[in-house]
Amino acid sequence: MRKLFSALGAATMLLSFAACSSDDPTPPPSTTTTTTAVPPATTTTTSTPPAPIVQTVTYPSRDVEVPATVVIPNGEGPFPFVVMAHGHGGSREENIGFAAIANALAEQGIASIRMDFPGCGESTETFQHNTLTNMEADVMAAVTYLQSAYPVDINHAGIFGYSMGGRIALELIANPSTTSTFAAATFLAPAASTENMKALFGGAEAWDTMKAEANANGYVTYTTIYGQSQELSKEWFADLEADPDPTAAAAAAFKGRSALVIYADDDEAVSPSVSQAVADAFGATVVKATGDGHSYGFYSDKVDVLNTVANSTAQFFATALK
Repeated sequence: MRKLFSALGAATMLLSFAACSSDDPTPPPSTTTTTTAVPPATTTTTSTPPAPIVQTVTYPSRDVEVPATVVIPNGEGPFPFVVMAHGHGGSREENIGFAAIANALAEQGIASIRMDFPGCGESTETFQHNTLTNMEADVMAAVTYLQSAYPVDINHAGIFGYSMGGRIALELIANPSTTSTFAAATFLAPAASTENMKALFGGAEAWDTMKAEANANGYVTYTTIYGQSQELSKEWFADLEADPDPTAAAAAAFKGRSALVIYADDDEAVSPSVSQAVADAFGATVVKATGDGHSYGFYSDKVDVLNTVANSTAQFFATALK
């Protein structure tokens, strides 16, 4: 997504955080297959590996069909796999970013699935359904779907979360009923701290004012600094305040497993100190991808930054999911 919450970033994203469309009146088909061009993850490869299989699908979660993209490496499974969670108001593409990461994973023999959360991308739901509870349900439903429909190895599953997607990953890992699903995790600028997030919504006072309106009316209409309108539900606020920072609980539950944290020193949306705190709690490997703020090369021409994110993610999971 374009520099999440950046006052100088592209006008299409927030909090992870890119613009999303929730007005598509046509539900996606239950399962369709298309072949798409996937951006290269690196510019230094000397040979071109066989292209992965890229499929556009929907899968059931809650009472809806969730639009998603599955990437399966060329070859025979079962494959390790990674579930990819986008940021607040973003989409399963994050412009070119998530396709590049998925392609890099496929080059390492790792399958992936990425989905549009409620109110985003090709989702047919309104943004009022965009809550941590619903998004976490959609991530776990993606795991079930991928396991049932593709040759993947449930014992070698990882999770990748960008910004708010990183918060989703932390909460799933902290949850005793879902933590055992994931053998490894990569957090890209994880929005772990609700207090840090409040600054992006105008500060604590503005946050409390919006929350009060949402509690009274069911939701509050919030217009981002890019002119983007979002209907933030009372459940959205409640979920984020139920556990203001799940880092410690997630790190304790994840003991003995592998984690990677990627962030930028110039990230203007998620404080670098928040990302480093997650890395410290997990004892994680840290990769710096500084030079493009919260965009991480997803919404710009900073190919070197994108390559750092995609290649380090793929190399990490290639080792951690052996």
